[in-house]
Amino acid sequence: MLTWGRYGFKKVVTPADIIAAQPSIFPFRRLEELQNGTKPLPKPLYNGPGGNVTPCSSLKIDAMFVFDDPRDWAVDIQIIMDLLLSRQGYLGTRSPHNGDCNMANCGWQEDGQPQLYFSNGDLVWAAKYPLPRFGQGAFQAALAGVWHRYTGGHELRRKVIGKPMADTYEYAERVLAEHRHETLRKLGCHDADALTSVYMVGDNPESDIAGANGHVSENGTDWRSILVRTGVWNEQRDGYGALTGVKEPTVIVEDVKKGVQWALEREGWQGRFY
Repeated sequence: MLTWGRYGFKKVVTPADIIAAQPSIFPFRRLEELQNGTKPLPKPLYNGPGGNVTPCSSLKIDAMFVFDDPRDWAVDIQIIMDLLLSRQGYLGTRSPHNGDCNMANCGWQEDGQPQLYFSNGDLVWAAKYPLPRFGQGAFQAALAGVWHRYTGGHELRRKVIGKPMADTYEYAERVLAEHRHETLRKLGCHDADALTSVYMVGDNPESDIAGANGHVSENGTDWRSILVRTGVWNEQRDGYGALTGVKEPTVIVEDVKKGVQWALEREGWQGRFY
């Protein structure tokens, strides 16, 4: 389980917490499945007109984060949709602006609904099963499809972080440059030159490789992509036809060790490699 405080969050609510507090929000989920790991909500849920809870005194969600591949897509799609259609993020409400074509975007997501963030866009990932398994990108596509159908064709507004998004690679380069500078400082070396080379070792052409190939460094750092044979891409199954354009790696190697070794040799490393 994530330690939310380390990420700076003070009040965190999960779908399981919501269903435990109000099982009827998704009537197909058995409450006994949710007994472990749930916690009380910081505020009660709005229970409709005539209920004993007003919208302004009820639970309000400010942002939605999909950190990992959801375990129950139906539950999460339902709750995310409820919040995207809500009034200002108060769960259990509906915005009166939804579908109002006198407004921007016909009123969809125009009433202070919480922003939606995804930590990555990977459609598939590699597990023990011999074929790739659907990842967070597949869940995102399913949610976007439901939203498209519900709203009559409107695009779902969301922010995707992680590979192959440019923000992720810009951040990685900045961290690597700072680490390099600090390491050289501790060794007593003064090097005013910028970081010259970065090697991205990954198993997914759609994310790892495409992100490295598509990244344009503001500092002129040269990025090289290394595709390993031990993950999503399978040479016998997928062939080389998918490795075109931005998804074509600089080199293909057997595994991570071979990838690191290739990078060191390219940089002229003369030391022993274990």
